[in-house]
Amino acid sequence: MPLIGDFVDLIAPVAPSTPGADVFERFQTEPNTLALAVVDDDGRPLGIIERNAFTLRMAAEFGRALYARKPAESLMDRNAPVAEAATSAEAFFHAYGAAELGALLTGFIVVADGRYVGVGTALQVVQAGAALHRQRAEEMSALARDLALAEAEAVASSRAKSEFLAVMSHEIRTPLNGVLGVAALMDKKLEQEELRPYVRTVIDSGQSLLRLLTDALDMSRASAGMLTLEEEPLDLSAVAFDIDALWRARAEEKALALTIRTDLAVPCVQADGMRLKQLLNNLIGNALKFTLTGEVVALIESHADGEVIFTVDDSGPGVPEAAAATIFDPFNTGKAGREGAGAGLGLAICRQIAERMGGAISLGASPQGGARFQVRLPLRVATENTAPAPAMAEPTPHDTLHVLVVDDNATNRFVAGKLLEMFGCTCEMAENGREAVDAVMARPFDLALMDIKMPVMDGVAATRAIRALPGPAGALPILALTANADERDELDYIAAGMNGVAQKPIQPDALLNAIRMVLAQSQASHVPKAA
Repeated sequence: MPLIGDFVDLIAPVAPSTPGADVFERFQTEPNTLALAVVDDDGRPLGIIERNAFTLRMAAEFGRALYARKPAESLMDRNAPVAEAATSAEAFFHAYGAAELGALLTGFIVVADGRYVGVGTALQVVQAGAALHRQRAEEMSALARDLALAEAEAVASSRAKSEFLAVMSHEIRTPLNGVLGVAALMDKKLEQEELRPYVRTVIDSGQSLLRLLTDALDMSRASAGMLTLEEEPLDLSAVAFDIDALWRARAEEKALALTIRTDLAVPCVQADGMRLKQLLNNLIGNALKFTLTGEVVALIESHADGEVIFTVDDSGPGVPEAAAATIFDPFNTGKAGREGAGAGLGLAICRQIAERMGGAISLGASPQGGARFQVRLPLRVATENTAPAPAMAEPTPHDTLHVLVVDDNATNRFVAGKLLEMFGCTCEMAENGREAVDAVMARPFDLALMDIKMPVMDGVAATRAIRALPGPAGALPILALTANADERDELDYIAAGMNGVAQKPIQPDALLNAIRMVLAQSQASHVPKAA
């Protein structure tokens, strides 16, 4: 278990009598020093001086005249958090409430037996969070492997295992929301560019953990025969657009050419859009992962009889012949030439989805020199007039909103509040559905962000109660914020009266987009029809 003392900077402290000018000189000559501890003669900390706040004071009008000769003890923050070096990273995060989490980012003191050993800042919070969640990811990988092996021994227990994974996914997503949310906020506001790689490491590690959770849950459902399909008219051109938008930035990061082409004899088919995109995303994500130079080309074809063919080519190393026979097996981590393949669930899930749709997936050699993955699906043609209208309106700008944040988890409320603050919104907090209903009855809001699983009254029950209210309160736009990984639950939330769903961990851009979508929908529903 990582300890918080493992991540502190061993920065020499300053004495209480140190003049402000000397403190300023320290910060000027030590550009990577973000905070200085003030320590007495016995080595006991008295407070902390944070770099940005202090330099701003010195840079202000008459700043040097006011603070250059003042002793450090008059310039320090006496209420800086103090942590024992032997405290585990997990206990460290749990020891501070949501209101104190922001204070940790500006600086905290680490002691051993009451005496100063180092100072921590945002960098150390990020590093500790990354180490903690890497450990969680390893634990979840081992858990997923054990579950899959157990399913072969007892088919009757598969459904119970799927439910267990869903609970685990929810429980891990909840604290991960705090870590990724804070990391995303830091990525948006970070001024020290030398820290950005550390922040991106936390974000990337967190996203890897999320993918692992989703893959493990889907694999468990597939093995238990619970991988359901919801067919609807699907525009294949829209699928190509969404796939390109999702992976374009990743390809550019690796300096790879990404081409998404279509050859459509029929534009619309009957299919489960979510599962079909999941299949394509896994294949393209896999190709981008193993291709170091060159290009990735994806072709979406449809024939007159409704058959759809997905072909993904890459210029990577290909798949050795010895590994080809088992490439679609669960937990095939690519030891035969494809190192770094993670938990080895992505291609296995692709096969499960393809077979569930009555199709098949195959591996071959690509004209680009790497691997070719091809999926053939016998789908039904959907006529153009059955193709659905866009599910959501285009995002629209909004004025300052007053938002009700409903969540029983203090860290989640903190993250949501900071994101809304960044969006230029004001907000109030409620810890359960009952408090939310009372707040909506008492005061007007422009929007509610509603958690699902809460004590006293859950989010679904609270939404139904709000919809039963008379007047504008009953029409309040409600956006669900949920850590539930099953997208099928979204239908229940919409049926209960919610206007949209956003997944946890919350991503700033995704949340803002979801808010704008919900508001645009709400506004459109209130536009009077023309006579």
